[in-house]
Amino acid sequence: MRFQAKAKGVFVIPTPKFDLESDSTVSESASESGGSMKNKEISNSCSVAIGTNKDFMDDDAHLKVTYSPGKKGGNFGLPNGGKLILPEGLFGKKDTITCQVASPSQRWKYYPTLPSYEHITSEIYTLQSTMHPLKKSVIIQIPYYQIETEHNEINVKGKWSDENEWVDVGFLKKEDCSVELEVDRLGIFIVTFTPKKEIFDVTPQGCLYNAHISRYISVRFPKKAHDKPFQCAIQINPIPSDKLQLAKELSPGETADLILATEFIDLIPSTPCVFKRAVSVKLPLPTGVEVEEENDDIAVLQKTENGWELVDSKYKFTRTTVTFDTKSLTKFCVMQSKPDRKKRLPPAAQVLENRNNREKGEIVAFLNLQEKLWFLVLECMPQSKLESRVKEMSEKGFKHVVKEIVKKDEGTNFFRRPQKFQQPTRQLQVPPTCEINDGMKWEFSVVDDIKVNSESNYMENRELHYFRYLPESYRQFVIEPKTNEERAISGAINLDPLGIEDKNLKENCTCSIHIEIDEETVKAYFKPEFVPEEPEPKKEKVNFDILNTPVFKEDKPEVPVIQKFKPLPPTVMERLMRTNRKPIITRVERESKVLSGKSLRNLSKLVPEGLTLAVHLNLPDSTITGLGFDAISNGLSMADVTYKILLYWKRMCKDKKDGAVNSLTNALRDMGREEIANIVFERHRDNKELSPDAFTPLFTPYQ
Repeated sequence: MRFQAKAKGVFVIPTPKFDLESDSTVSESASESGGSMKNKEISNSCSVAIGTNKDFMDDDAHLKVTYSPGKKGGNFGLPNGGKLILPEGLFGKKDTITCQVASPSQRWKYYPTLPSYEHITSEIYTLQSTMHPLKKSVIIQIPYYQIETEHNEINVKGKWSDENEWVDVGFLKKEDCSVELEVDRLGIFIVTFTPKKEIFDVTPQGCLYNAHISRYISVRFPKKAHDKPFQCAIQINPIPSDKLQLAKELSPGETADLILATEFIDLIPSTPCVFKRAVSVKLPLPTGVEVEEENDDIAVLQKTENGWELVDSKYKFTRTTVTFDTKSLTKFCVMQSKPDRKKRLPPAAQVLENRNNREKGEIVAFLNLQEKLWFLVLECMPQSKLESRVKEMSEKGFKHVVKEIVKKDEGTNFFRRPQKFQQPTRQLQVPPTCEINDGMKWEFSVVDDIKVNSESNYMENRELHYFRYLPESYRQFVIEPKTNEERAISGAINLDPLGIEDKNLKENCTCSIHIEIDEETVKAYFKPEFVPEEPEPKKEKVNFDILNTPVFKEDKPEVPVIQKFKPLPPTVMERLMRTNRKPIITRVERESKVLSGKSLRNLSKLVPEGLTLAVHLNLPDSTITGLGFDAISNGLSMADVTYKILLYWKRMCKDKKDGAVNSLTNALRDMGREEIANIVFERHRDNKELSPDAFTPLFTPYQ
């Protein structure tokens, strides 16, 4: 795939937009309790906005907030709809509290290692404060993404700021898909969910237990089935109809004789054992199946050390249940087969178990080639979302790069692109189905003629994680040519799945994404940026035609007679000219270096909202209107408009040093560009110009 970059792009950092009336920013009671947006500091860092309504390159200011609550405390809004309640008297006047939500590209820094049955269902919240430890408890509300609650339960994990271990945190579940924590320590918090477990006690005297989790499940332990008391847990793992259909589609040989199946039902004793007397277990039949008498097409399967096997017992049927005897408790599943094909069900059960938590997925790359910045987004998503995501990213200026499924040569751990004018040695296949599941990881590498920018976190972590229950799972980078040669280049991103033992699945998920960039785009990348100098005042041209005009003699006017006066003595003149005032020494005050033409040019690239800036600089409305029409008629870019406005404003300023810099920084703060204003002020204080390097912190991902 070859990308043409004929139009020159401009890197734009849009202004963060906050809805002051929205609960996601600050609750209504915040102003009543001492909290307000005036106490809020915004951290501005660059990231690709995916799956949101924001512009193509948006900042992460909406993911980090800092409050100075003061002594009154109050209610405060957190990113993504979270809330924070601070009691009165907890903080002092200068104390602050900060909340940051990890962006999808930064989750690898924070997320915990979880067992296979536990899944993340919320964003990762990190809270820090200048006060440590807290003298009183604070209340934190964290929203989570909706899950199926019939068979799953919510849990909250936290890692305290001064510890390294993740622990379970007590919480109160709210009706609006959020949890409420009351803690006296801050740290990192995340919401997870696990399958529900129903636990009951079993004694040597036996018992009959009817499950509450499903009224069709019961277990009867006879007397002296076991010598010691123990606990038993019941856990249900549903099999959605689409997962059953996917298993039949991808493994038609093993599932050819399978018609329907129930959930996977785990009966887990606290002490694994073989009972002396058989235990009677009652389980439900598959949905829609009703049996009036014995049915040879219904079978119960159990999970053993050797895999799935048919339960060797006589079945007793009711209309909706089946009862059987067994001497060991394990994972069970009731299945319906085609007539006289029950013996073919164990392989189908194995396939169904393996694919129950999987779905068809795609690994995609999106590329945006601007004149001086090349952005790469590497994302994993369900196949059902691919079409809409490609369309969404296309509207934001990204191009979809199609991946290739390739087979590795034995003893080779990486891919190489074929040499020019040669037939590729690897054999491409029809892309097989890539199946993904929650927590799946790939290790990736960027090779050939492109490399990742040194300021990216590529060297710290080269893994792509898939979070099934979160909206987005991606990594983003800035890429650049590996050499300074101005020629067409090509590169590749190689991805290898980690921790997968299934050979076929691993091959299907191993892929390479090839990128080709034409020579014109590479030359534009290396082309020196033109910085127009500040226009100088126009000088009046000398009219040389005057020298060629004929000279006419004019009559000299009569000199009037001036009456002569007697000159004053020197002593009188000295007395009249004497003064007690100190001589006025005029100093030529130089303008600040941050107001030079080069500095204003670099600033205009980061503040494309020139007309908005003109309003905050108190320029006349007629001037703003004229500049706007001038930009439209001449086809100027937004950065050029901002540059012209800044030059006009500087010429109008009388004080081109501290006064002008204060006016400019105040205008930037009024627009919500707090960090840019701080950089302008610091460079002015250090008597330095605004170079592109001065704004590097804005493009560095937050830690």
